[in-house]
Amino acid sequence: MLLHSLSTFTLLYLLSLPRLATASVAYCNNQDYESGALGEAPYQTYNAAPFKPVQLNYALPPVDCPSNSQVSGYFMLSPLGSNLEMTGGGYIMNPNGTMVYFSSGFGPVVILRGVFSYQGQDHLGLWVSDGTSATPAGHGSGWNLLLDRTYNVVAKITTSGLSVGADLHELHITSDNTAIITAYPTNNADLSAYGGSTNGYVLNPVAQEIDIATGNAIFTWKALDHVSPAECYAPLGSTATGYGVATDPWDYFHMNSIQKNDDGTYLISSRHCHTLYLVNSAGDILWRMGGKNSNFTLNEGANFTWQHHARFRGSGQLSLFDNGATEWEQDIPYSQGLLLDYDDSAMTVSLSSARAPYNRTNTVSQGSLEFLSDGNSIVGWGAMPYFSEHDETGNIIWSAQFAAAGSGISSYRVFLKDWTGRPSVRPSMKVTSPFSNNITVYAWWNGATEVTSWELLGSRLITPLKATSLANASKTDFETSLVYSGSGYAYYQVVAHNANGEILQYSNFTAIDGTTFGPADNQTITASPLM
Repeated sequence: MLLHSLSTFTLLYLLSLPRLATASVAYCNNQDYESGALGEAPYQTYNAAPFKPVQLNYALPPVDCPSNSQVSGYFMLSPLGSNLEMTGGGYIMNPNGTMVYFSSGFGPVVILRGVFSYQGQDHLGLWVSDGTSATPAGHGSGWNLLLDRTYNVVAKITTSGLSVGADLHELHITSDNTAIITAYPTNNADLSAYGGSTNGYVLNPVAQEIDIATGNAIFTWKALDHVSPAECYAPLGSTATGYGVATDPWDYFHMNSIQKNDDGTYLISSRHCHTLYLVNSAGDILWRMGGKNSNFTLNEGANFTWQHHARFRGSGQLSLFDNGATEWEQDIPYSQGLLLDYDDSAMTVSLSSARAPYNRTNTVSQGSLEFLSDGNSIVGWGAMPYFSEHDETGNIIWSAQFAAAGSGISSYRVFLKDWTGRPSVRPSMKVTSPFSNNITVYAWWNGATEVTSWELLGSRLITPLKATSLANASKTDFETSLVYSGSGYAYYQVVAHNANGEILQYSNFTAIDGTTFGPADNQTITASPLM
């Protein structure tokens, strides 16, 4: 009856509004999600926790969707786009689609880099924007942060001796406790040979290796010192590559990945030159792979254009994400993750295996290819808001999406990593009393990976805060509800337990009116410290 009473205009308006995803776990082959009928960026909501994370949909489901129990570790991604309900951070997510961590509070734009070993311990890497705009779109200035397993910042890494801060495209931590980063300063240049002004402006991307302890640069390589714009394919004078003026410098090279190798050389990827450069510690180019001046012959299936995320994979192999397309050009039917065999004696490159997107689409920007210990791989499809797992030969196993296709939402890279997090801050909670003699408490702990159950405690007095156990609940989602039917307690507290029943941490005591007090002096942690 209500629908019949609405005007056609009102009905169409209501139907066009984005809809929430009602489930926290991932959807399984939800056609409405994939088509955009649930909105461009479906998201999860909680009763009390102040987060609205992206909702996953397994467009190509795993066998046991949504649990995806074959996957060991956590998805790490950083959705970016104007249509997101929650912006400014990266995610750690369970394989079933529930959120573990959101990196809020660091800056206006945060990209989760993955897990790195630094000083013998696992750390999360984050890139944080300093808030300055960069043109053409897709570059940034800021710094990288390393967070320990309590989510405390232990290192802040940025450029040395440059006019701009660290760019978003690369962070790689070496075994020498140095950081490999990119930067995008602007140079004044004569661009008349390329259709520009004699007093033009060009981006001069820089690869730097930074000593993390001192902040000093121990290697600096500037693209313009070694590679002429004549080598590259990005046209001057477009919204995608820049107009060569001070406010919109030309992005002729577009450096998007760097890897330092055990022999002290560096593998540098130029998207706009379609080339991988092997560079020695003196900055000399040892060889070019791909592009106009390739030292290698690329056999059938091994060619690549507009690529991302190049990495050596042991002797004679390297991997990369072959976009094969950009905003103004499409070279292949669909993008791929490539594993290539190369012979630096015969100077040939051959295709070992390829990974295709389940929906056979082009990714015009971004993208990543990560190999797992079992030979499988995770492909992040960049500007297409999907990621997928593939077997050793490249066959797709499952594909997940974190926004609708065509939404403009992307993730620069996507990783699957092991991680143990135990935040230094206490768990959060909210107390409600929806009915008389019925207390509901919502508990969450952003970033905690060890929690398997929650316990609810009640206290009648502020001091000595002697607490009584009232309820227990298993943790199955980011937020857990605990219910106590009774009366007589003025303050409530939640306790996080691990799989062994040990106490990981206590929250503060909280009253229904929101008044809080710290834990009691006799409340102790029984779980062993993180090592």
